[in-house]
Amino acid sequence: MTLCEFCVLQQKDKQCSYGHSTPKKMRCPDFTPAIERFCATPADYTGREQLRQMALFFGLAGKELRRVLAMSEVWREAHPAAEAPLTSDRG
Repeated sequence: MTLCEFCVLQQKDKQCSYGHSTPKKMRCPDFTPAIERFCATPADYTGREQLRQMALFFGLAGKELRRVLAMSEVWREAHPAAEAPLTSDRG
């Protein structure tokens, strides 16, 4: 996986709309993540922790990871029913 595969700036021809070449590391100053790039369908989204785990698995860190987490917060606020409810062991 490349960072570009998670970014909305990647066009259908796999080129960056800002003209950046594909980064060798998971870093890009203009990285713009989208929920659709992490989950095939928005219904697959279960919450911020899911995206954090996926981002870490694919090697995102630093600013890129913070952008993914910020994107998840924006998504949660716009779609409150989409996030799975938290369960409690305290009955």
